[in-house]
Formats: sequence, structure tokens, C-alpha cells
Amino acid sequence: MTNIHEGDLDILLVEDDPSIGGFLQAAMDREPGYRLFWETTLKDAWRAWEKRQIQEGRPFALVLLDLGLPDGDGQGLIRRLRDHGGEQALIIVISARGGEADKVQALDSGADDYLTKPFTIGELLARLRAHLRRRPVGSSAESSHWVIGVLELDDLTHTLRKGGVPIPMTPKEYQLFHLFVMNQGRILSYRRILSAVWGEHSSDQAHYVRLYIKRLREKIEDDPGMPQYLVTEKGVGYRFGNPEVSK
Repeated sequence: MTNIHEGDLDILLVEDDPSIGGFLQAAMDREPGYRLFWETTLKDAWRAWEKRQIQEGRPFALVLLDLGLPDGDGQGLIRRLRDHGGEQALIIVISARGGEADKVQALDSGADDYLTKPFTIGELLARLRAHLRRRPVGSSAESSHWVIGVLELDDLTHTLRKGGVPIPMTPKEYQLFHLFVMNQGRILSYRRILSAVWGEHSSDQAHYVRLYIKRLREKIEDDPGMPQYLVTEKGVGYRFGNPEVSK
């Protein structure tokens, strides 16, 4: 049975392979600060998610999700979690599917990261620590407010509005947009963006950046095909194109 400590980070593991699930359960039990709940099907995972929402009024902070499950593909669960209280949850896919198309689809569905099997517990924990350093669970942010044209970014509540209307954003989308606001006018290379938002381990995953830029443009630009805010610097990276940022 998992040891429970005050302040533990609650993790929902969705994995049908007993050897991998048992390995992760035992490994997390040995790591202070983590509390893992293991489900083996999409149905049971969703039931656990709903039960937690009802009983504790908050979602799991982290989801480790396999894609090939007995009752379906985990891609659909990613979207479902995002739509039902999981906007701020950290979702990491753990899958034997290593193709770029699978990674892009998972990220497009709302996953924050993708770890290809086989992996070591050290690699997984390094990923978790990197993400949590960038977005500590339960931490408070200093009150900061920016107005960028018709966009308003509130760093206290981690919200973005366009013309006064809230724009739904995943944690990674918010981190990426915040990075651009904090570096207005500067050209940010793929490597710089990946290091700041996804960590050093993702330095060769340029498709992460392209995918999230596309998603942000669809949310904030009047014409995503003619972006005014997130401007491409061909062969280099991207630049935040509106210099009128007030804090």
C-alpha cells in the first residue's frame, strides 16, 4: 500500500501492463512527495478521476497515461480530462509508440509531455522535477498583469483574455505564451523555447514548438495565417511581434 504523507503530489497512473505498473508503483512508494493511484483501463481511470473531483473537489495533479489500453486509446482520455476539470493537470504520456505522428497527436490532444518506453525511473523523475520547477503545484504567483493590444495576461490567476473574453489554455500553452511576453521583441530559438518550457531533455523535439505555436495562434490571432503576435523568424524560431506591452 502506498505510504501517504501530507503535501504529497497525487498521481493517476493509467497502465495495463502489470510489470510496468507494479514497477512504477514500487518506485513511487520509495520516493518521498509522491502518492500514486494505479488504474488499468480507461473506464476505471475516468471513474477514479470523477470520484476524486466529487470527494476532494480538485483533480489529480499529474496523470501518467499509456495509450494502448484494453478498452480503447488513451488519446481520447487526454481530451476528456482537459474538458472536465483537468486544465491545470500535468499529463505525461508513457507509451511504446515512438513515432512522431503519435507524439504530435498526443500533444495536440492536450498532453504536456511524451515519454517513450522503455524508460528508467530516473528519467521519469527527472521529467517530473523539470515540469514541477516550471509550474510548482499549489504555489502562489506574484501579481503581474500585462496588456498586449486586445490581450490581457494575468500572472496571478494564470489567465489570458482577448477583448475581455477568457481564452482557455493548457499549462504548457500558458507557459509558452508567458515566455514570449517576458521576452517581447526578442527572437527565441527552438532550442531556447524547448529548454524554457519543456526542459533540456527536449532539445531535439522542435515539433513540440511548431504544434503549440499553431494552437496559440488559433486562439489569439484574428487571422492565424497572418499572425500579428507570434511571428515566425524563418530558420531560427519565433518572436513576439507586438511591442506595446505594459505591466
